[in-house]
Amino acid sequence: MKIQRLAIGSLGGYIIASLLTITLTFILDMDKLEAVLLSTLVSYIIWMLLILYSFTVVKIKNLLIQFSLISINLYLINTYLFSVKL
Repeated sequence: MKIQRLAIGSLGGYIIASLLTITLTFILDMDKLEAVLLSTLVSYIIWMLLILYSFTVVKIKNLLIQFSLISINLYLINTYLFSVKL
């Protein structure tokens, strides 16, 4: 049970953190190098918090649904922002 939570928290957290890195890079209005650096540092904090959060949710099914919805939303936001930036 705890191994599943750790796996979901690690992999799901990594996916969400990497999508968040891309989103923040698009959104931040600063030099591109600084935006990437700042968003990467923020993504490590978010990744750690998501791993910790995976142990607080009662049901694993709810955790999977929440991580999936967050990932899909971030993916759609990134797709939109990428098309606007072109």
